[in-house]
Amino acid sequence: MKESERLGLLVSVVQMLDEAGSWTGRMHIQKLVYFAQDLLGLQSDYEFVLYQRGPYSFDLDADIRSVRSIGAVDIKPSPPYGPSYFRTSLGEAISKLSPVEKELNDKLIALAKELGPPTAGQLEKLATTHYALHHETHESDKDIINRVVSLKPHFTADQVEQALEQVRQMEVRFR
Repeated sequence: MKESERLGLLVSVVQMLDEAGSWTGRMHIQKLVYFAQDLLGLQSDYEFVLYQRGPYSFDLDADIRSVRSIGAVDIKPSPPYGPSYFRTSLGEAISKLSPVEKELNDKLIALAKELGPPTAGQLEKLATTHYALHHETHESDKDIINRVVSLKPHFTADQVEQALEQVRQMEVRFR
């Protein structure tokens, strides 16, 4: 995917999350793109690594900064939480120049509706569980749960087990 297409996609993702009632912070953007690549086959080519709050792409973060620096998105401060992103009129024009194909757009909107409302902590748990399930080798569900709890001790085994079930349900709905 060309840089202009990636930036147009990000502006569209911000708008989709806003319309889904999301906080639309960096984490929501990161996790939506992560799941879109894995579940929807989005060809944005971001490389995700397991980081402080789950799967994270340094290149995606740079692109988020880029769309803000060109004025396609802006932020509104919302203490005590971090800033929330929103699409500007320039961003709307950029989205029209690099539209997402209709079928993928519809799936992205559905995914944004699913991932927009959860808190950052809930997204961290869900995405980390997905990452452990699909990007690491484990012999059983118990191994996956233990791995996530070892990485994220602020989550209980029961919470991670529920996240594992939710990930599997999402895979059925979005694949």
